[in-house]
Amino acid sequence: MVEMIAIKRVAMKKLIIGLLIFVSSACLAQSTDKITQHQLLVNQMSVSPFTIIDVRSAAEFSDGHIKGAINIPFDEIDQHQEALSKLRGDTLVVYCRSGRRAGIFIKELLPKGYKLKHLEGDMQKWQASSMPIVN
Repeated sequence: MVEMIAIKRVAMKKLIIGLLIFVSSACLAQSTDKITQHQLLVNQMSVSPFTIIDVRSAAEFSDGHIKGAINIPFDEIDQHQEALSKLRGDTLVVYCRSGRRAGIFIKELLPKGYKLKHLEGDMQKWQASSMPIVN
């Protein structure tokens, strides 16, 4: 009987931890709007286009990126504070290869008051959709 209660407590703790992780991920996703490839292309032709931030490495960026994107690698935020401070009033569209690094970048800047959007599907979906890239 005691063993059964201990097992139920462990299971309950795992369930609670899982729910907390899910809720925190959902909050981050809700805090940052997604933007589709089509919406980004339309926006880039507007009078006030968003600023596109590619958070991949410099080598990945030079292999090909979205036209007009600025390269600020996700792990070099501290070195780019001056450039980022100049962009504080802009809406920033953030992308990486698959979404992990963009999520880290967004998590770092969101509490600082930046207006952020995450490119849906990141570079993988952009290329899979045959969208234009530049070197």
